[in-house]
Amino acid sequence: MPMVIFRQRGADLYCYIAKQDLEAKVIQVEHDTAERWGGAVSLEGGRCYYVSEQPGRPDFPVSLRASRDAQN
Repeated sequence: MPMVIFRQRGADLYCYIAKQDLEAKVIQVEHDTAERWGGAVSLEGGRCYYVSEQPGRPDFPVSLRASRDAQN
């Protein structure tokens, strides 16, 4: 599982994938509420990663583990 860093820039959220030296704008987060954050994360360019659900929206920047496989 690669380590990814989520950063807030203005109103937009970006994801940096260190192993691929790739930064992309986050298009959608499956769960984005005050109670939980995470799940499937869709990035600009069509990539999709899965981040374990967090208990609420984290303070950005934050480093988390992500996988390319969808979790159920």
